[in-house]
Amino acid sequence: MTRRNLYVPGRPPMLTRRMSRRRALQTSGLAAGGLAVLGVAGCGDDDDDQDEAGDEERPSSEDATAAADSTAPAGDVETISFGFPFGAPFAAALPDHFVALDLGYFAEEGIDMEIAWQTALLPLITGGTVEYGRITPVNFMNALASGQTLKAIFQSEYTFFFGVMVPEDSEITEFSADQLRGTTLGITEFAGGEVPVVRALLQREGLVEGEDVELFPTSGTSQQSTVDALQTGSIAAFAGSYVDFAAIETFGLPLREITPEDVRVLSADDAIGVRADYLGENRDEAIRLCRGAAKGLIFAAENPRAAAEISLKYAPESGTVDEVQEFLEIFRTRRIEPPEGINFGEVPIDGWEGYMEFLLDGSTGRQDDPLAFDEPLDLTEVIDNSLVSEIMDFDPEPIRQQARDYETQS
Repeated sequence: MTRRNLYVPGRPPMLTRRMSRRRALQTSGLAAGGLAVLGVAGCGDDDDDQDEAGDEERPSSEDATAAADSTAPAGDVETISFGFPFGAPFAAALPDHFVALDLGYFAEEGIDMEIAWQTALLPLITGGTVEYGRITPVNFMNALASGQTLKAIFQSEYTFFFGVMVPEDSEITEFSADQLRGTTLGITEFAGGEVPVVRALLQREGLVEGEDVELFPTSGTSQQSTVDALQTGSIAAFAGSYVDFAAIETFGLPLREITPEDVRVLSADDAIGVRADYLGENRDEAIRLCRGAAKGLIFAAENPRAAAEISLKYAPESGTVDEVQEFLEIFRTRRIEPPEGINFGEVPIDGWEGYMEFLLDGSTGRQDDPLAFDEPLDLTEVIDNSLVSEIMDFDPEPIRQQARDYETQS
């Protein structure tokens, strides 16, 4: 099958315009709006020099894998496609996969990989162009509501994906009517996944959108505009995803969270997803894919510096090692501890159901809502934790030791 717009690890990104290293970090803020929205437009970059993809000779996928892991076992290797909802290769987005490719964790599992960087990811997965992907809870729910069942089989981060932040020196200390009435609250965009949560919080506090509190989209193509709005007081707080918050802090603006505690503990985050019918025929492959990714994430959590260096081999224009390491520590490796009673890798149904309730409470029914449903869904149709015990059937300590022993270059 021919696939378009795929990034094969080891090859230069197949983009008609190359992203500058700073641009990649700046545009990370687009992920928050794009992750939870069906069919959102891709990230463009009209400011950088044009670089035609066809001008460079590229190694084959097999060459790339061999270069990454000279100890790959003999035998059949399955090439699968994995989608990530972002418009361009970004080192901090998939450190688990990059590490697993580079250190041979995927090869040990008989897996080779093509990575599709697509903001409009859901149609590619439901249509069969991409087998697996990192999918948001909203998109799992939207797919189910439209009759296209995807299965969430492995979750690796657990802190709630969305929140509300203020500058560290802000006088605002909590999300309350007394402190937010008469203010403007920044959001990524009105179709952003954080908007239903914000609307539900406003409703709970008895605040009326457009009267008591204004919502104002700030992100555009960069979180620099959000930083400016927070620093000038144009917005009093900003609601977005942890991707956005990490991007803002890379600009040097420390943030402090005011998300209510009962929202912070929802434990609803992206999960590795696959079509139900494909999983039924390829269960072992799915286990091996997730196992390799789990090993990569354990390594990254133990040594974020090494993970940043490795990831930059595959997405070299994402930033400096320091920038990528900082992003990983803010966004990924601090968020992998599961809640009590949940094993690492499991998808917490209580957290997802709580998130769904917030989404419905904050829904207005308008066209700009990112929801394709207006009644509760049966999320047992989506969440499948039956693979996790087999995925995690390995000893993580040798991987942690490998990470501790890894000699970084800087």
